Amino acid sequence: MNTHVGIIDQDPVRLITPLLDHGIPADRMIFIGTPSQKAQYERLASILTPRNIDAEFFEIPDSINITCLRERLNALADDLKKNHQEVWFNASCGLRHRLLSAYEVFRTFHWPIYVIEPYSDEMCWLYPSDREQQQVEDRIQLSDYLTIFGARCELPETTVTDELNDQLWDLGQRWAGSALELGPGLATLNYLATTCRKEQKLDVALSEKQQGYKELGMLINDLHETGLATYENGILTFKHEEARRFANGEWLENLVHSTVRAIQNELPTIQDHSLGVQVYRKIGDREVRNELDVATLVNNKLHIIECKTKGMRDDGDDTLYKLESLRDLLGGLQARAMLVSFRPLRHHDLVRAQDLGLAIIGPDQLGELQTHLHNWLKGAGGQPHDHNIA
Repeated sequence: MNTHVGIIDQDPVRLITPLLDHGIPADRMIFIGTPSQKAQYERLASILTPRNIDAEFFEIPDSINITCLRERLNALADDLKKNHQEVWFNASCGLRHRLLSAYEVFRTFHWPIYVIEPYSDEMCWLYPSDREQQQVEDRIQLSDYLTIFGARCELPETTVTDELNDQLWDLGQRWAGSALELGPGLATLNYLATTCRKEQKLDVALSEKQQGYKELGMLINDLHETGLATYENGILTFKHEEARRFANGEWLENLVHSTVRAIQNELPTIQDHSLGVQVYRKIGDREVRNELDVATLVNNKLHIIECKTKGMRDDGDDTLYKLESLRDLLGGLQARAMLVSFRPLRHHDLVRAQDLGLAIIGPDQLGELQTHLHNWLKGAGGQPHDHNIA
C-alpha cells in the first residue's frame, strides 16, 4: 500500500493533483492539520473517496510549539513504519515551521519526499535526489477544484446542437471582428433584448429611429439567417429565451467558450472548461451565488474569464475588484483571471487591471481572440505528461 502524507494549508490543490495521476501509485492519503482545518480535510476527502483512495486526518496542535509538533509527527512516522507502509511525503504545502519539522522527521526515515512545482506543475524530488522529475497529469475537474476552496458549483447542461453551436461561433467571430464598427448597433440590440426580459416576452417593437440604424439592421439580419429571430413590420421576435439571451450579451460568452474549446485541440494542458458556471459559497449562515461566465482548468490551475458587452464607465472598479476577489477565493495562489470587453476600456481601468494582475482583451483585439487566448492559456505552464516513475 502506497501512502502519501501532506500538510493542509490555504491552497492545498497540490496535495490532491498527484493522487489523481494514473502513473503515480496512491492508495491512501494522510492529511496533517489542526482542529480548525477539519472542514478543509472533509472537502479534500470527498474528492478522493469516490476514486478509491483512502483519506485520513492526523491532528497536530494549533500552537507554535515545535517540540510538541515533532512529538506528534514522530508518533505518526513510527506508526507508519510499524505497519510497513510505503510512504511518500508531499512537501508542497504547509506553514513553514510545520513543513520544516515534517521534512526533518520524514527524512530521518529515508522516505521519498517530493514537491509539486507551482508553475510547471512538475513532481520534483527532494529525496532521493536521483529520481527524475516529471509532469503531473491534469486530471482534476472544475467541480472538484472548486470543492477544495469551499464552493459548490452547478455546471449547465448543454442543450445546443453542435451544428447550431458552430453557427453561433461563426456569428460571434463575425461580430467580434467588427467590434469597433458594430459597437453602437450591438448596444441597441442589447437594449432591445433587455426590454424583452423586463417585459417577459420575446418580441419588441423598434422605434422609427432604430429601424434606420444600418448596423442594427445587419445584426438583425444575422440573427434571422441563423434562425434565432424574425423581423417583420418593425417587430423583432426572438425564437426562444436562449436566442434572446444570446442577443443580450451571451454571444460574447459563447464566443469565448467556443474559442477555448477550439484551443483545447492544440493545447493539451486545458483539462476542463464550462460556460456559465453557478458557484455557491457559504458565508456565515447564508449562501452567496456568483456566476463565472467562462471557467477553465489549465495545467491544474483555475482560469476565470469575465465577458462584458456593456461599457464600464459606472462600474469599472467594481467589475475588476470582483473578478480579482473571485480568482483569489475560488482558485488559490496559482489561479488566473481575464476580462474580455467588447466596449473600449478607459486608461484608468487598464492600469487598475494591471495592478490587480488581471489580463485584458479589448475590442481592438477581439478580431484575434483565438491568438490572444491561446497565448494567455499557454502561460499557465505545463506540458503533456510523461511517466518515468519507478
